[in-house]
Amino acid sequence: MVASVKGSLKRLYEAIPFKREFFGLVRSIMPVPEPVFRHLHFKGVFKVPVDSRGSFRMMHHGYVIENELFWRGLKGWEHVSLELWQRLCHRSDTILDIGANTGVYAMLAQAVNPDATIIAVEPVARVFQKLQANAALNGARVHTVCAAVSDHTGTATLYDLPDSEHVLSVSLDPEWNKQSTRLRPVEVPTTTVLDLLRTHGKEKASLLKIDVETHEPAVLEGCGTLLKEHRPTLLIELLNDDVAARVATYVDGLGYEFYNVDDVTWPPPRVATLGRSGHFNFLICQPDVARAIGL
Repeated sequence: MVASVKGSLKRLYEAIPFKREFFGLVRSIMPVPEPVFRHLHFKGVFKVPVDSRGSFRMMHHGYVIENELFWRGLKGWEHVSLELWQRLCHRSDTILDIGANTGVYAMLAQAVNPDATIIAVEPVARVFQKLQANAALNGARVHTVCAAVSDHTGTATLYDLPDSEHVLSVSLDPEWNKQSTRLRPVEVPTTTVLDLLRTHGKEKASLLKIDVETHEPAVLEGCGTLLKEHRPTLLIELLNDDVAARVATYVDGLGYEFYNVDDVTWPPPRVATLGRSGHFNFLICQPDVARAIGL
């Protein structure tokens, strides 16, 4: 009975017209607290202001990331990570968004640096379709690739939640989220960072965002000599100490600085070693890059 009532209320809410316009008016008049706006979602296109120079467009499908961006702008979702990313994109010419989901980081990169080559990679076909649609909303200048980035080009088994309309977290790692009874293996194409770059006529990348749910070491393995030869900046997810220790083997001795991003503290604190991140991400960059973006 309760489920039936909730379903009826949900359908009634979804049928209400002009929610985007009304919510936009409310947002312009007064701040709406998170406990309230998390229930006020809609489906449709909206703009995310970046700075005085522009914005980017996203399709709101009723999910949490887009809802946070609609109500709070770039302060709404991973706001410290997005602030770092914005500053880094200004000074980067080839940018990879690995594990792009619907493309928030990629679209922001295009908005702040339209002259950069931006490649967004997402392995889940139904999510990739949303990424492609968002790229099209912004002039289709972001290169989108439906694949998983790993240590080889070919195919691999992705552990997905195929009964979910949308997912934020899937992995090639069979140990990831193995306690879930809903995970199902799906074969997907794979590529490497080096092959991605070659396909797009590039020899190196200056900035990589890597969010692949504990598969990050394999992504770095597929970078070949990129890290040693070119020292790109990494905004990378480190979900546990084991992944962090394995990532460290690829960057130790290369002069990198480490910043633990808890998505609350600004500036993020510099730390001596890599470990499980305070929230999701670590920034790994050269000292001159850190100084250039105000760290």
